Amino acid sequence: MRSATTLALAPLFWKGIGVTVTAVVLFIGSVYMLLAAVFGLRMGYLVLAVSFFGWMIILAALWTFGVPGTLPDLGPRGTDPHWKVFAAGTGTVESRFGETTRYPARPWALPNEDSRPSVDAVRTAIQKYLAEQASEQLVEEGAGEVEFTSFGVEDLAFTNAEGGKTHLAAGRGFFTQGGPAITVFVYYDKGNVDVYSKGFLVASLLGFLVHLPLLDRAERRRKSILTGGTAPPWYGPA
Repeated sequence: MRSATTLALAPLFWKGIGVTVTAVVLFIGSVYMLLAAVFGLRMGYLVLAVSFFGWMIILAALWTFGVPGTLPDLGPRGTDPHWKVFAAGTGTVESRFGETTRYPARPWALPNEDSRPSVDAVRTAIQKYLAEQASEQLVEEGAGEVEFTSFGVEDLAFTNAEGGKTHLAAGRGFFTQGGPAITVFVYYDKGNVDVYSKGFLVASLLGFLVHLPLLDRAERRRKSILTGGTAPPWYGPA
């Protein structure tokens, strides 16, 4: 199933690369050609780089922190918070969390006011996991895939692990047309929504700080030439 999904997305991936390269050539390359014609190859590049990274600092800061009237995390997004399966089995399940061996007894508890809003998300995560596992087996046998709605989930329970730092949930999933019940355990992954925004911000700051001194030195050299220094040898138009 995963390989089929990858192949299905491959044309979109290469189209995205083509669009990105075309955009860089048109919107950045055209500006560089104009700057190079006026300032020369090296000076034109430095002016373009400082301007580009300065603009990216502003844009990445908006993505990361937001401004009044604009929410943060509206730029490239990482992984959203979600419930992730970490163990499953038909009997007693051992995992890195000792609580799994005691399900459904204490410390597991039925959904309460705090955990009830997560019931639908947990149920969907378990259904999709079981559907993915079943579909992989069916594809190997030459059959079709299974929809996640073909699975039911019951006996949902919640608890905390690692001193309350990690939220766990569990439920028994089963195929609605028959089959054994499988106990599935999930934990709450807080995700990293702002990882790309922060990455762009750090990279832009580094790029700006690297190119700014080079631009300053190139400008000083250019100014000394204009005020009486010796110009470098001319090799024709840039």
